[in-house]
Amino acid sequence: MKWRVAVPLLGLLLAASSFVRAAEPEVSVILWFDTEDYLLPASDDAAKRVAEILTGRGIRGTFKVVGEKARVLEQRSRADVIAALRKHDIGYHSNLHSVHPTPAEYLSECGWLDGIAEFVRRERAGAGDVRRIFGVPGLSCYGQPGSSWAPQAHAALLQIGVVTPGGISVYLDEGSQVGLDEKPFWYGGALNVFNMGRNQLRMDLHETGGLEKGCAEFKAAYDRLRGEGGGLVSIYYHPAEWVHQEFWDAVNFRRGANPPREEWKRPPQRPPAETEAAYERFGAYLDFQRSLPGVRHVTASELPAIYRNRIREEGADLATVNEIAERLARGGAVDILRDRRGRFVSPAEQFALITSFLERSIGNGRLPALVEVSGLRGPSERPPVTEVAELPWRAFRDALLDAVDEAHVRAQVPARVFAGAKKIAPADFLRAAAAVAFALIEAGPGAPPRFPAAVAIPSGTAVATERFVAEDSPDLFGGWIIHPEGFRAPRIVEMAKLQAWTLKPAERAP
Repeated sequence: MKWRVAVPLLGLLLAASSFVRAAEPEVSVILWFDTEDYLLPASDDAAKRVAEILTGRGIRGTFKVVGEKARVLEQRSRADVIAALRKHDIGYHSNLHSVHPTPAEYLSECGWLDGIAEFVRRERAGAGDVRRIFGVPGLSCYGQPGSSWAPQAHAALLQIGVVTPGGISVYLDEGSQVGLDEKPFWYGGALNVFNMGRNQLRMDLHETGGLEKGCAEFKAAYDRLRGEGGGLVSIYYHPAEWVHQEFWDAVNFRRGANPPREEWKRPPQRPPAETEAAYERFGAYLDFQRSLPGVRHVTASELPAIYRNRIREEGADLATVNEIAERLARGGAVDILRDRRGRFVSPAEQFALITSFLERSIGNGRLPALVEVSGLRGPSERPPVTEVAELPWRAFRDALLDAVDEAHVRAQVPARVFAGAKKIAPADFLRAAAAVAFALIEAGPGAPPRFPAAVAIPSGTAVATERFVAEDSPDLFGGWIIHPEGFRAPRIVEMAKLQAWTLKPAERAP
């Protein structure tokens, strides 16, 4: 079996090894495994075997473990499985996975804050059990079961202990709800590897010719990313795929079915020879990746060091504030901006940057040389129509200081800014504030700031980053076999578009 699997790859391996190994663009590869089947005992052994295949090659993977799976491993006294997986990154993959209600089901009618609270209520225990059983202080990432995605999860991750050593939440999964150019991105306060398009790959473990096809697809992605200066390939599996004939949850929870635990059925198992051949193919697939120069296997906990949020780390000097303010003041939609130093700035970061700059200018009587840029979530509800076209300076000042305080206390962009009893949409207020900031800097940073007599307030400013969020459709959530036929969640899509304020590309560290 080993000979038959390895020989078709010989030509590819020899071709790969002929590359000149010089300092060239790096292609990072993250291998992640949704470790979820807690019904079929053979899936325990599969998880262990996959972990050992990786360890034997000096590769660390990311195992996203379901809470119930961790508890079952403990109940079955599978310390050997736990020890094998603990040599790798341990992430979180929900408490019960496909038992109804799934995350999208229980969040489908929630707003922002109550949705965060409900996610924490239902998921905290599972995350705690995974941490306890695997003996890790924190979990490196989270990813939703199936297509059961919701933006409130991003905001709840720190509360349930999903955080890398750098204090950053990582959302690692695949789906179509939100995405940005098939690359990692920042969204909802988390670093996302999601909706990776051509950069998300899977070799078929059991198909004849799957190994050769998988290696060819990997090589194509590798060549393309090297030509772009480097990038990330996302590859995922479920350990149960090596041993089952059908997914465990489809056997029991298909299309909204929710039998009691006593009636849960184990999925049918593959013959041992098929499973062993799949392990061999997987090992050969890894060997092909390792043979290519510039390939580096990474884990979720390593991602924040590769993809940094530079504007948050470094802050904004006066020239950057001036650049951002000028572009906002020109008009048009609020969108992702990139400053002269190549740093991306999300709409939420622009709101924090501009309003903080003005607050400090007012409080100190001089323009600050450097402004820290805080991380704000998006608004919690749809903004109102702006009700005022112009404000006297003192009225605008008071509205600004109140908005800064709300943003600081709630860590989010206000859903509306109050000017007395009048309401202003946050995107309109941002553009008005940017016009004031730009005028102050242009007047000269050395002199005390001279505030205008009145401030014009634009109306109808769009948040252009909403275009990166998918529209509601029958397949967006209902395409997953576990959700009821035709299941839709327009409220989740609405919340997702509000959080588009936080969206921007993730920059690779130089």
